[in-house]
Amino acid sequence: MSTCRITERNLFADSLYAHLYNCGITISLNLLSFISFHFRILSSLIIHHVGAIGTSVQAVLSVWITLQFFEVTCVYKQLRAVVFRMLNFERLWLVTNHFLDEVLDSESTMNGKDLRRSISEIIIPTPDIMAKSERIFLPPNHLARRAISFGSFGRAKLAPDELSELMEIFAKEKFLLVVGKDVKNNRRTKTARKRANGAKQLNSSELLALAEQMKQEAMENCHIVLHAEANNADIVKSTLALAVLRRKLSDSVPSIDELQRLDNCQGDAIDEMINTYSSRRCRDVMDLIRLSREQGDQLFGTFLKVLSIRQWATPARFMFGRVSMRAEWPIRGSGSKNVK
Repeated sequence: MSTCRITERNLFADSLYAHLYNCGITISLNLLSFISFHFRILSSLIIHHVGAIGTSVQAVLSVWITLQFFEVTCVYKQLRAVVFRMLNFERLWLVTNHFLDEVLDSESTMNGKDLRRSISEIIIPTPDIMAKSERIFLPPNHLARRAISFGSFGRAKLAPDELSELMEIFAKEKFLLVVGKDVKNNRRTKTARKRANGAKQLNSSELLALAEQMKQEAMENCHIVLHAEANNADIVKSTLALAVLRRKLSDSVPSIDELQRLDNCQGDAIDEMINTYSSRRCRDVMDLIRLSREQGDQLFGTFLKVLSIRQWATPARFMFGRVSMRAEWPIRGSGSKNVK
């Protein structure tokens, strides 16, 4: 009878493992069994010796806290054992940045040069590596949030001439890249500002912090507008182009030396410069937007091949969730390949 139960349990575990694997989830059942078995043994020993522990509130509370600690630890280890082969947007953003780190340098990022690495040499995190570093209890990276990366035309209040030029640049795509501060949502983000009027000059650490804040603000003040017919492949392509654009906007921010020269000038030169960069719109960076679209289109095919080589699922099986903010505009010809 016990043999039948063990066989039935093993068959259930095998079928569960196969189902998870088909869904793009790989999990170590041996590790889960090991953790669960040792947790049961520990709980049984403590309960068996409860007479030696006593019935005082302090003793019982100590045992309860100990068991809770081991339970949370085991749950954490079990979650770490789960490996997703499908990409949600947070994983896609991390993988995209690793990919761009491999294939681009600072010069090619600004000027749109060709790849400096072959496909076989491009190393990006595999699902196993990503599972070890993925955030479980902490919130996702700020720039990796869908609410920051996707938006509508009204988020930056595009002017008619800006919208017309963007539609010309992305005429064959099912997405647009928009640059401009979010005027619809008041998020609590740090804004780059100098000290109050009359304060002394900024020191080196303050200039470094100011430059980093300006870079962060430049990368945050751009987003994707998806077409109503955009599919998963278009989301991947738009994310790749957005990552390139964010790098270009970050690289265009004045360096620490330039900030120091402005800080040494009389008047509010550095404050005016900060206001100029924080209020940039599409019309101010159309060349960067055009280069980002071209470079994203150039890298898209290579990126999909690298994802396949590194055992990530195809775009048709990505878990992006529903992006509700979409728009409609005429598309010239066919852009990204439809993936069903």
